[in-house]
Amino acid sequence: MAMSIAVPLSLLEDIFRLLDYLDKWDAHDGDLHLHNSGYSHRFEHDNALLELRLKIKRLQSQIVETYLQTVHDITEDERHDLKEWVAGGNSVYDNPYSLYDESGRPMDFINGCRMGIEMAEYPSRFFCGGPDAADDGDWGEGLPF
Repeated sequence: MAMSIAVPLSLLEDIFRLLDYLDKWDAHDGDLHLHNSGYSHRFEHDNALLELRLKIKRLQSQIVETYLQTVHDITEDERHDLKEWVAGGNSVYDNPYSLYDESGRPMDFINGCRMGIEMAEYPSRFFCGGPDAADDGDWGEGLPF
């Protein structure tokens, strides 16, 4: 029986972008002003950010599993690489090659990796003239100056 998953891609991407933003706050945890006594708007703000980050981190494994159900014919190597990528603090909606789809959004991890491997194996499909067709600017053997 096939399983149908209906999760808006944009929602998941936004959650992971927010998570990436909140992870940058880790370097500033000493600046959270939690040591100050009394009421502080900054305290409420920092506390809300910490709670949100914890909730999103709890959802991360479920998001990865949902993502895996949307990718077809995933191999064990791809699954392993994805888990390492996510464990390193990266999003399933980004890839190590910084490849983007036709709409200008970063490609997801599996499709980005597949495309990166294909680009490495068959560069002539993606780059005009292939790697041997270097343009010398019609200078031939002479120097341009």
